[in-house]
Amino acid sequence: MKLPSVQQIWQDARRTFLRFPFVLINAALGTIAAVILIDHEGPVQATVWFNILLATILGIPLLTGLALFAEKKKWRRGIALGLQIIGLFLLAGYGYSVPSDLVNAPAIHILRLIMIAAALHLFVAVAPFLAPGEINGFWHYNKILLLRLIITGIYTVVLYAGLALALAALDNLFGMDVPGRRYAELWFIILGVFNTWSFLAGIPENLEQLEKSTDYPKGIKIFSQYILAPLVLIYLLILYAYMTKILIAWDWPQGWVGTLILGFATTSIFALLLLYPIREQAGNIWIQKASHWLYVLMIPLVIMLLLALWRRISEYGITENRYIAVGLALWLGFIVIYFILSRTKSIKTIPVSLCLLSLLISFGPWSAFSLSENSQFDRLHDYLTKNNILVDSQIQKAPAAVPRDDVQQISSIIAYLHDIHGYDRIQPWFQESLKEDSPGAGLKSKEPAQVTKMMGIEYVSVWYGAAGDDILFRSDQAGSIDIHGYDRMFRGQYIDIDQNNEVFSDHGFQYRVSSTLDSIIFIAGSDDSVRDSLSVDLNPFFTQLLAEYGNVSIGNIPAGKMTLTEENQHLRMKMVFLSIRFHREKDLLKPANYSADIFLGRK
Repeated sequence: MKLPSVQQIWQDARRTFLRFPFVLINAALGTIAAVILIDHEGPVQATVWFNILLATILGIPLLTGLALFAEKKKWRRGIALGLQIIGLFLLAGYGYSVPSDLVNAPAIHILRLIMIAAALHLFVAVAPFLAPGEINGFWHYNKILLLRLIITGIYTVVLYAGLALALAALDNLFGMDVPGRRYAELWFIILGVFNTWSFLAGIPENLEQLEKSTDYPKGIKIFSQYILAPLVLIYLLILYAYMTKILIAWDWPQGWVGTLILGFATTSIFALLLLYPIREQAGNIWIQKASHWLYVLMIPLVIMLLLALWRRISEYGITENRYIAVGLALWLGFIVIYFILSRTKSIKTIPVSLCLLSLLISFGPWSAFSLSENSQFDRLHDYLTKNNILVDSQIQKAPAAVPRDDVQQISSIIAYLHDIHGYDRIQPWFQESLKEDSPGAGLKSKEPAQVTKMMGIEYVSVWYGAAGDDILFRSDQAGSIDIHGYDRMFRGQYIDIDQNNEVFSDHGFQYRVSSTLDSIIFIAGSDDSVRDSLSVDLNPFFTQLLAEYGNVSIGNIPAGKMTLTEENQHLRMKMVFLSIRFHREKDLLKPANYSADIFLGRK
């Protein structure tokens, strides 16, 4: 294969710039913004460069799609550039809506950016072929985009690795001081300029000719038929086995199954799209039959997905993740019905409908963000009113003990508002500002624990790190530990039910753990004649913890409640548990493992 000359590379780069001028200028501006933000030293400050960065991130797919749309329509250059200028005004409006203090702002702005970016990338996939027909050209166009994305990604990583190694060599061999942030800046320069330019250079200029293309890479067929197809079958067997279990036990589907169903649907649809051009060739008729029956088999799975989501929403309200999952479930149901009943069965329907869905749920009172905030606001209002914390639309300290389940739900909602939306909706309930009042805090809100303290309740962080029916307790490790009266510390001891060794010793002190992890014997002294021991039953301590926290996994239990002390006439012991995992066996919760700092001392 003949390598291109430097002159040819220059000509290709120039032609790409003339074809996509606004896209490349936008990418360069975004790169400058990223480099300036990375190069900043000192406290994070509000700056317009955050607005520019987010707007230019969306600008790359938006301006690319508009340029390709106008090019395919064969519009005059002036009209095509005018269309992109309209896109620039839209980007400026979006950038203006983003807070300059992005670091301290709620995460809603980043989440909306991701959803809009997804919609715009789907727009690029269909922009030149929005008109009916030209399905073959549409498929080959997206094939080129996919392969170009992979190739450009490899080029980008290799180029960065080589230049980063060169910087490291200058730093280590020649004593040049290369700050660590230079590597991040280098990455964004390559990603923003080289990667974008290289990708755009690979988009064919004669888009009309793609409709006549007949080439089909053998690698795509091998990948689809021998890798994706078996994965689809495995997914299908697992999901139908689980559905059978649900019907036999007559139990609700678990929320986690939604991820598996969406993964199965994504893999299935992607495999069918890759095989689309050869579905009518001799020897490949099975593809059409498999496609039809695959969509038929998806119908019960869509129903199960909606049931799992409905149960979760009925218990905990709407959040962005659940809203998006419901949207994807309804979209999947639409796609299934369309490909079963439609005569045309246009594969353009998949990206077009998904693009519209992404845009639809990103804005307006029906958006994922508005409905989720309203749902959680209403739930918080109900919990606070029920416990007489919210009276006449004003917060007062809880007049009586609040049930643990309610504390967990209130804490969870406050944490959600803090992370995603901020406290603007609940600020009228408080006389005190819910913004941090420290210098340079900007848009930063008070921590959830501070807000719940104003309500007179202890903040409880619900943590979802445990698997299955396991419950995991983790302590809040902030603060100091009183070590007075102890001679030896066993730091960060991890004890598991499956461990074979149950004896741990260090400098004349040792402890032995029972096989069920519910009792420990502490021993001091190596000579049998002077050995002192202390036996500790952990069951009362575990029972007390489970009685107070035992419904869900908790991530910030106060260290005092995770501390156990015992002593006798010879020894004293303190165990500061860092984490405790309980495993459910039938209706009982038994310790499966725990980690702790252990302090031992002679009296």
